[in-house]
Amino acid sequence: MTSDFVFFFPFPGVEQVARNIFCRLLRATTTRWLLLSLFLACFSVLGQAQESAWFEVKPGGTYQTRFLLSTDIPSDQQSSLRELLQKHLSIHEAMQNPRMNESEWRRLIQKTPQEIADLLATEGYFKTKTTVYQPAAQVAEFRLTLPPQAKVATVDVAITGEIQQAQYQNTLESAQKSWPLPVNSVFTQAAWSSAKKELLASLLRAEFPNAKITRSQALVNPQTQAVFIQLAVDSGPAVRFGQVRIHGLQHYPESLIRPLNTLKAGAPYRQADLLTLQNSFMSTGKFRSVDVSAKTDALNADHTADIDVTVNELEQNTVRIGVGASTNTGARIVFNYTDRNLFERGLLWDSSLRLEQRLQAATSNITFLTDDKGYRDSIQNSVTRTDLEGQVTTALQNGVRRYWGQPNIFEQYVGANLLYEFLTVDGESSQFNKAATLAYGLNIRRLDHVLAPTKGWILNTQFQLAPLDKLSDGRFLQSQARLQAFYPLTQSTQWLGRIEVGTVTGARSVPATYLFRAGGDQSVRGYAFQSLGVKEADAIVGGRVLLTGSTEVVQWLTSSWGAALFVDFGNAANSWKDYEPVLGYGLGARWRSPIGLVGVDIAHGQETGEYRLHFNLGVNF
Repeated sequence: MTSDFVFFFPFPGVEQVARNIFCRLLRATTTRWLLLSLFLACFSVLGQAQESAWFEVKPGGTYQTRFLLSTDIPSDQQSSLRELLQKHLSIHEAMQNPRMNESEWRRLIQKTPQEIADLLATEGYFKTKTTVYQPAAQVAEFRLTLPPQAKVATVDVAITGEIQQAQYQNTLESAQKSWPLPVNSVFTQAAWSSAKKELLASLLRAEFPNAKITRSQALVNPQTQAVFIQLAVDSGPAVRFGQVRIHGLQHYPESLIRPLNTLKAGAPYRQADLLTLQNSFMSTGKFRSVDVSAKTDALNADHTADIDVTVNELEQNTVRIGVGASTNTGARIVFNYTDRNLFERGLLWDSSLRLEQRLQAATSNITFLTDDKGYRDSIQNSVTRTDLEGQVTTALQNGVRRYWGQPNIFEQYVGANLLYEFLTVDGESSQFNKAATLAYGLNIRRLDHVLAPTKGWILNTQFQLAPLDKLSDGRFLQSQARLQAFYPLTQSTQWLGRIEVGTVTGARSVPATYLFRAGGDQSVRGYAFQSLGVKEADAIVGGRVLLTGSTEVVQWLTSSWGAALFVDFGNAANSWKDYEPVLGYGLGARWRSPIGLVGVDIAHGQETGEYRLHFNLGVNF
């Protein structure tokens, strides 16, 4: 197919004259060179228009590298590739050396194109073409042309071994379905390595701790950028738990510690069960460290693996003194005494004296070791005095509780408590209240990290019933629930939500300890601690209903530091009819510290028009 370009002139004879002039110009040597130069210049401009100035590196004042990219790729990929080349090219490391000379500079320039190809191959760009220019003696310009990013064409994953038996069919299917690098997915070295690790980990976490990769191959066709994956895994034998041996005990007889064992001999091997066993020992508060290891490399004849638990005991008795401050209750000093082997029976006695500006308390808590049925019992005694919003409360409590379940996953408790309360409101005469209650509580945690969760939820519920008029000022039921949620919106953005609700039904004369208030760090920010409730004279007292909530977005600026934007609402009242929520909102800073999440917030209370500073440490469970 040809295309003819025809020029029309409105005057006769002019067309022939123009054609003759044009032909003479083409025959002229000077003219031909001018046209050729103009053509090359236009081609060069068009070519460079397709190349975008990517980045430059000039650590000192002598040598400089410049990179141009001829291929259009997404900005996020440009950013990751730029970081890869800036960090790992030898020429950039050498440029920071003051003893760099011209000969070494030329050697590095010649070496760099191959290094670029090798580095970009790890990101799925095979056969990258790099052209080198030197606009000046001490400037190296690299123009990169990238091929299409490689994609997976076929996947052949074979899992052999005892996992092929019928009873392990679910484990086999789960491992096969979880393969994270399917056909048509982008192939990178990091994705390839991660996929192999995840597949192997799915078997190691189950009954097959000796699984291993026997063949691993990813063939790349550089012409089509297609990748053909072949992987073979031998599951090895299915393993079950054997005997649990405890090492390192010095002050406790093994008969007291043995009930902490959560593993059952003959049960299928699970890595998660080993972590549960470790948590069972650590939660006693008696050990500085607990190491749990399974003898999977030396199985018994029946394919069971014995478990070694090595403990490092804490001191039997400790005394601690601490000082600090809280935006809720003011400056404080705390004296604490702990006996980890009370009466030589392994009982943990934790006692403290807490002196704060608005709260003073003396507490005693005795915790029994877990028994052979999995129960953990405790005895609590406390005297607490609070002076808040015109109400002074002194409460004496004596109670017992029994816990069971896994503390960091699913835990329940039942208990009984006897309360004597002395109450003074706005300087008036004291009032005496008493209540004998039965309690039930449920705590569920589904978190990706205990100290600094980024995804999951926590549910805490409790019910306290005063069933007998003779032991209380009246019969009543207090019900309370709190739900917290954590969700990652992006890799660096996190959403947090919280809602809490409580009600008291029954007698009118309910002790103030069982009524509800709101306001403060873990409630409605922007308002003073427990300053929201029912107004009585010039004081604020507790109400019979409570509803508070919060929504918060945290943008992590680095791996440890972030900024937060939040809105809180809530209040306490005597009835839902009287309930009127108030708002608090503001900004904050977050720090992932070694002991948990630390937050500092500046909040504005819409109802009061005041700004308040709030300080938080950790997640309130």
